Amino acid sequence: MKNCPICQNNQFETTLETKDYFFTQEDFQIIQCQKCAFRRTDPIPPGDRISKYYNSENYISHNSEARGIINRIYSFAQNINFHLKYKAIKNYVPRGTWLDYGAGNGAFISYLKSKKIDALGYEPSREARENSNQILRDTQLYQLDENEYDCITMWHVLEHVHQLKALLAEHKKHLTKQGVLIIAVPNIDSYDSKFYGAEWAALDTPRHLWHFNENDLKTLLAQQGFQLESTKGMYLDSFYVSLLSEKYKKGNSIRGLLIGLHSNFLASIRKYPFSSQIYIFRKKDA
Repeated sequence: MKNCPICQNNQFETTLETKDYFFTQEDFQIIQCQKCAFRRTDPIPPGDRISKYYNSENYISHNSEARGIINRIYSFAQNINFHLKYKAIKNYVPRGTWLDYGAGNGAFISYLKSKKIDALGYEPSREARENSNQILRDTQLYQLDENEYDCITMWHVLEHVHQLKALLAEHKKHLTKQGVLIIAVPNIDSYDSKFYGAEWAALDTPRHLWHFNENDLKTLLAQQGFQLESTKGMYLDSFYVSLLSEKYKKGNSIRGLLIGLHSNFLASIRKYPFSSQIYIFRKKDA
């Protein structure tokens, strides 16, 4: 992790002091590449040690019964969010076979199957697989057939991945010709990120290793043979993130809702990007 995964520069500077507000309360930093300005968490826990930061019963994407009012709001909004996700991407993706990479508890796969889409999931977390009503693969992606999938989705997954370029290369290999890769990640240049700073919940250190803006993602994916076709805002994410940020600040939930609304408004007039965005990439012809 000494070199920037985008430009390979090895010189970084600290831009933010933060901590793991969600779970351990350990201190971390956000550091920025001095050449291309890509930001990452420091230190990044090694892959064989990071699992301890997910071992909370309230980690909602792995646990269908996560507790607390904010997680209940998340669960209530989940089906609405699935509809919005599907609506945003369906016109770009052939019907074919879809893979949800980092499927969590498998809820999105269930939604896709309700739309008569042939879908399956990959999920490395044993705890998440045990909380799923879907059969989720736990094998490595490189063991799957090449040119197998018409679409691979990664909903808030890429920011958790240690080996970015290796995974993206595997995705390209396993997509069909003109296959589509859907990536959703938080945007560190959003208004709510600027407003909450070190307490912005979507920093989520150290589970989020990388902190993308749109240019970072376009550059990284272009290097791996993908072309950006479209970008869509995730309207509900700003509310969830702002509510959670207010919890970390011991602040006011009403203000969290207002900040989420204001963030969406500013994104809609293109003054800032959305709190989280969906990026629709297509595999380039070899």
